[in-house]
Amino acid sequence: MSERWLQEIQSIDGVEGSVIFSNRGEIIDYIGLEIHSESMKKLAVYLLRLSGAYVSKGQRISEFEFYWVNKYIICKNTDQFLLVTICKSPKVYSLLRITLNVVLANLLEDKKFMKDIKSSVSDKTLFLKRGEFDETETQIIQKLQ
Repeated sequence: MSERWLQEIQSIDGVEGSVIFSNRGEIIDYIGLEIHSESMKKLAVYLLRLSGAYVSKGQRISEFEFYWVNKYIICKNTDQFLLVTICKSPKVYSLLRITLNVVLANLLEDKKFMKDIKSSVSDKTLFLKRGEFDETETQIIQKLQ
């Protein structure tokens, strides 16, 4: 299912690993990473809250790029899931973007994968209602207003 496509991403030099999160913050699949449930859960919640902030304002963001815990992160955002790739350096971004677009298109066309994903889809704005916002999240939300 998604293993083949994650392997395509993993084959790019400089990529440490990739993970697919559901809209509930659950790990669907991953490759090349030591998954520490707590840190990955924090990353998923952070990304879903950012996405939820845009959704609540009627906007859509399809890609995130940022530096997190000494790693470079690029995230492709869909209505059903997040495709997150962790890199050693941003120098691989141009080739990685092309590969991510191909992988994303293939995952969205994969009927079995999408059937499994649909069982864990939820509204991203639910993550905005959980807990307090940190300073960065507050600044982003203020820029959207």
